[in-house]
Amino acid sequence: MANTFENQVRLELYGAFVKEGVAPSAGSLAHHLARSPEEIHAAFESLAAGKVIVLQPQSREVLMANPLCAVATPYQVEAGGKNFFSACVWDGLGVIAMLGDSGVVRSSCACCGEAMLVRIDNGSPVDPNGIIHFAVPAKRWWDNIVFT
Repeated sequence: MANTFENQVRLELYGAFVKEGVAPSAGSLAHHLARSPEEIHAAFESLAAGKVIVLQPQSREVLMANPLCAVATPYQVEAGGKNFFSACVWDGLGVIAMLGDSGVVRSSCACCGEAMLVRIDNGSPVDPNGIIHFAVPAKRWWDNIVFT
């Protein structure tokens, strides 16, 4: 279970991510929390070990603070008056749920490239036609969460 400082880092991380639309760096969180970048990175590592966030393999900066993704992906989300990326359509729907009851996930079919749009209005799909396919069973998502 995360300690108080890790929880503080987590809350600041999500707050800044939602406010700015991009993941904050360890350095910016360190400045904001008046802590060292090393302390922030240690908190990141602990949060990642607890499957709270996912870190980039080289820089150890935030890659995913689910349902938000720090890098461009095929899943573009409009929610809460801002644009975000998510790692998958499921996370895209999570961004909408996290920020309000309405939004849009834009993507494309992995097989044919056809544009796909999922619009949520007041918590419900506007046009509930289509299928969301999960190629990996949920119990195996954390085997390789980036691929999943």
